[in-house]
Amino acid sequence: MLPHDEAGSGPAVILLHAGVADRSMWSETLPALAEAGYRAIAVDLPGFGDAAVQAGPQAPWNDVLQTMNELGIERAAIVGNSFGAAVALRVAVIAPARVSALMLVSTPMPGEPSEQLAAAWEAEEEAMERGDVEAAVEAVVEAWTDPGPVRERVAAMQRRAFELQLAAGDVEDAPDPVDEDPASLTRIDMPVLVAAGAGEMPDFLAAAETLARVVPGARSVLIGGARHLAPLEAPEAFHGLVTELLTLQ
Repeated sequence: MLPHDEAGSGPAVILLHAGVADRSMWSETLPALAEAGYRAIAVDLPGFGDAAVQAGPQAPWNDVLQTMNELGIERAAIVGNSFGAAVALRVAVIAPARVSALMLVSTPMPGEPSEQLAAAWEAEEEAMERGDVEAAVEAVVEAWTDPGPVRERVAAMQRRAFELQLAAGDVEDAPDPVDEDPASLTRIDMPVLVAAGAGEMPDFLAAAETLARVVPGARSVLIGGARHLAPLEAPEAFHGLVTELLTLQ
C-alpha cells in the first residue's frame, strides 16, 4: 500500500501529487474535501515523500489501484496534478469501472518540448549529473514556482524525492497503457475536467487543449493566478472546481 493521508467520510477522492511534490501538497485540500462530505485520500507515488521505489518495472497506476484495493475502495474520483495527472489518466484507461470522475491539472503529454520546458529539464539533469542535489532543487523551483511559500514547500518536497530516487538508482518503466493504445483516450466515459494554470508553460496549455478535444465530454478550464501547481497557487479556485466536478459523478 502506498503511504497516504486520509480525512473525512463519504464518496472517495484519490489525490495524486505533482512530480515536483509529494502527498503533503494536498494538506489543505484534505480537510476541505472532508468538510464537503468526501473521503479524501492523498498518496505518495513511488519515489516521492515516504514511498521508496520498489524493485521491478514501475507502473504507478497499478500501485494506485492496489492501494484502493487495500483501503476497501471499489470506486473513486481521481484528481491529479502534473505527473499525478498522468498517473490518474492511466488508471482511468486501464480500470475505467474504478473511476467515477477525473480531474487532470497540468497533464504532461508526448511531444517535442518547448524551449522553456527543455531548459528546465536540462538544468535539473546537469545538476544531478554533477551530483549537486541542491543545485538541482534550485533548478526545479526556479522553473516551476514563483518566489514565496509555495517555492519553499516545493524545495523541501523535491529534495526528499531526489534522495529517494538517487537511492533507487536506475529504474525500468513498465509499458505505458496510453502509449500502447492512444485511442484508449477516446473511450474514457466518466465526467472529466481538464485544467491548467493560466500562467502555465505552453506544453501544458497545449496538452489541456488536446485532452479536452480527444476525451469525450471533457471540459477544459484555465485557473487564474496559477502556473503549474494550481492546487497550491490558487487553492480556492481549485477547490471550487473539484467540488463542482464531484457533484457530476
